[in-house]
Amino acid sequence: MKLTFSELSKVLEAERHDISYRKQPIKPEIKVTTKTLKVIPERFKRIYFHAGRFSAGDCDKLAIESWAEYEKLENL
Repeated sequence: MKLTFSELSKVLEAERHDISYRKQPIKPEIKVTTKTLKVIPERFKRIYFHAGRFSAGDCDKLAIESWAEYEKLENL
């Protein structure tokens, strides 16, 4: 099929302004499932948080105690 220049221009212009792809519902390509692998108790979260503050330079009583507990837990 041979098109004239004006026909080709019209076809290309129509393709450039085509928005029909927006009307189709977007289907996810993959299905994502999440699982909780390990639940960390709040006690350990607090210890690691305050031990991290100690390692960043905070020297209050809670940070020092948490750092000592962290060293015991990690066998440092």
